Amino acid sequence: MRLLIFIIIIVVLIAHAPAMAAQSKQTSASDATPGYYFLLGRHLESKGKIDEAIAAHRRAIELEPESAELRAELAGLYARQDRAVEALETAEAATKRDPANREANRILGSIYAAFADQKQPIRRGDDPSQYATRAIASLEKARGAGAADLSLELMLGRLYLLTSSFDKAIPPLQRVFEEQPSYTEAAILLSSALRSAGRLADATTTLEAALAENPRSYRAYLQLGELYDDQRRWKDAAAAYARAQTLNLRADLGARRAAALINAGDPAQAMTLLQTTMKRNPERPDPAVLYLVAHAQRALKDLDAAAATAGTLRKLYPDDIRGLYAMAAVYNSKEQYAEAVGVLKDLIARAPDDQTIVYQYAHALDKSGRAADAESALRGLLDRDPQDANALNSLGYMFAERGERLDEAVELLQRAVKIEPDNPSFLDSLGWAYFRQGKLDLADGPLAQAAAKEPDNSVIQDHLGDLRFRQKRFADAIAAWERSLAGDGDSIDRSAVEKKLRDAQSRVKK
Repeated sequence: MRLLIFIIIIVVLIAHAPAMAAQSKQTSASDATPGYYFLLGRHLESKGKIDEAIAAHRRAIELEPESAELRAELAGLYARQDRAVEALETAEAATKRDPANREANRILGSIYAAFADQKQPIRRGDDPSQYATRAIASLEKARGAGAADLSLELMLGRLYLLTSSFDKAIPPLQRVFEEQPSYTEAAILLSSALRSAGRLADATTTLEAALAENPRSYRAYLQLGELYDDQRRWKDAAAAYARAQTLNLRADLGARRAAALINAGDPAQAMTLLQTTMKRNPERPDPAVLYLVAHAQRALKDLDAAAATAGTLRKLYPDDIRGLYAMAAVYNSKEQYAEAVGVLKDLIARAPDDQTIVYQYAHALDKSGRAADAESALRGLLDRDPQDANALNSLGYMFAERGERLDEAVELLQRAVKIEPDNPSFLDSLGWAYFRQGKLDLADGPLAQAAAKEPDNSVIQDHLGDLRFRQKRFADAIAAWERSLAGDGDSIDRSAVEKKLRDAQSRVKK
């Protein structure tokens, strides 16, 4: 089993090997020292005489049985020959004599790291799930107090990432990336650690810098697209997936790119991609593709086609809950809220741990005139988790939309924004609650921030337009309502927005 990727042990052979070979002929076994056999073992290994080299190292150990260094040297030879068990046992023997021996710990850590990745036992009865932890303990000793070499830093960074020690993974991977900015693998690992630690902006910057050095990395573009998705940078995500696709024509990224395009407000281009994807298997399209087609058709206001696609998804894949999701979304778009409630209730029964269904269920209940039931559903989520930001937002926004219990709405929405301060939906909800209270000065900040973050969100732009109109900033209100009409069109009454726009335009003319 090859360990060369992970066991990076550089052996510097002595420059005077020929002279040592000549000396070996003149030295009798009786007066040879451990150092002599140590050098002889290295020389014999350089000549490819592995069995003889092992014998020489063993003779050195016999002459100095308590030496950790001699055992570490032999362990290294075994490792270079991919004799993992012998390398491991010899290195363990070295650390029994000197627990801090850096070379022996390096060998132990490298072997454990290799087999941790492969999830295979080195010896019968071993538990590979323990290998990563053992590797870290050994490599930290090999590193010592000072900065270790880059290969060791890279191994440690990978292992910290493997064991979900994300904050510990970042510094060694950062050192590798700073020293080797063209080594894209280090950037990908560092970005993964930063992303898992919640540092999305830093993770994104890392990959963007790596791609400036190496613009042909498929994996880096793929991961960058995922990061853009995480940050709701839908247009950037679609572009990253498109670039990744050009670098790996065998990869099928059509669905990911289409989802990003739909979220970016370009369902027409998404449909073009999805139709091309569906042609590969027209009789039984992939369920994920069918789900996205229904979503794109709904965004294009072709609700009958979206309903038909959702029906096809449910017929072909009756156990796939995405068919129910798609149908519920169509019912909501058609304002058939009672029907949506029925589908969503079925969804909750089939996926009880998916809280996002409950938010939609509460919305449909509220729109169908069952406000008390909607509130009860959301209160149930908050009873289970008082820090559920989406439940806080949904309940607070529901009160704000009704114009009821506005003080409580503000308190709920402030809690949601505290948990996710950059979430544009939460900012919009809070600003709208302040607006409904008549506190225009407090509404300004969150609504302006939300609108800047989501220029294509019709509801958010409509809210900003209402605020600007009340502030008598009619030109700004016109601009906001124009963006609302040009945006995604979700959950707005176009005729009402057009009427407000005309009113503002007439005031500007005056």
